[in-house]
Amino acid sequence: MSEVPARLPHYQHLYETLRQQLIKGVYEIGSLLPSEKELQQTYNLTQPTIRQALSMLAEEGFIKKYQGKGSIVQPLPVGLGMLSIQAHYPNPLREELKEEDIRTEILKKPQLMPFPSDFLFAPTHPNEPFYYFERLRLVNKEVIFFERLAFPAADVPDFHKQKLENRSLFGVFRSRYNIIVKGGEEKVWATAAHAPLTDIMRVAEHTPVLRLEKCIETNRPHFTIYSSLYACTDTYLLKGRF
Repeated sequence: MSEVPARLPHYQHLYETLRQQLIKGVYEIGSLLPSEKELQQTYNLTQPTIRQALSMLAEEGFIKKYQGKGSIVQPLPVGLGMLSIQAHYPNPLREELKEEDIRTEILKKPQLMPFPSDFLFAPTHPNEPFYYFERLRLVNKEVIFFERLAFPAADVPDFHKQKLENRSLFGVFRSRYNIIVKGGEEKVWATAAHAPLTDIMRVAEHTPVLRLEKCIETNRPHFTIYSSLYACTDTYLLKGRF
């Protein structure tokens, strides 16, 4: 897990700090987080700042707040709207891949453009400017999926300056723009690969691939992420919760 980004608002810096502690297992599932008063004393922050950070953790599913009792640590939430990769091994103990085996390659850097007409889900405000970019997810140089993404530009100023190679897109949204993925809708079906997809994914003509179209909602009502994704699942499978 990366270090807490610098120059964040106090509430978000605390949120990132506690979030990393929860992921690392500093607090056991079912236990209480330190009280608001204890957090105030530890981090020298105001009560509204503490409450804002805790509300973000609750919104993302890391804790559950109970009136008069405190914040109870929950099982780590599976990344909403995100896909993780597993290998097809008969031994479940060998399913998890090493982080260094998985790589993200940006094929087309973020750019402002009209909403892509071939995406399955249509935006509410199609005439506003959108950021669009394309990426590959690879395991040991084998392409697992090719993804095209589009989202409104107004809430993510200077997104084109963000470094996206080998980084979580939703981590960038969260830490840089305070945008948290909430859920959404997706449609999945099988199709056959044709050019130029065959060249991009490095597969033969007519290779079976999965197509996933996603409309991903966030904590900002007008900021929706649209994804069009093609995946090869012969060697690796995709898992997640949406």
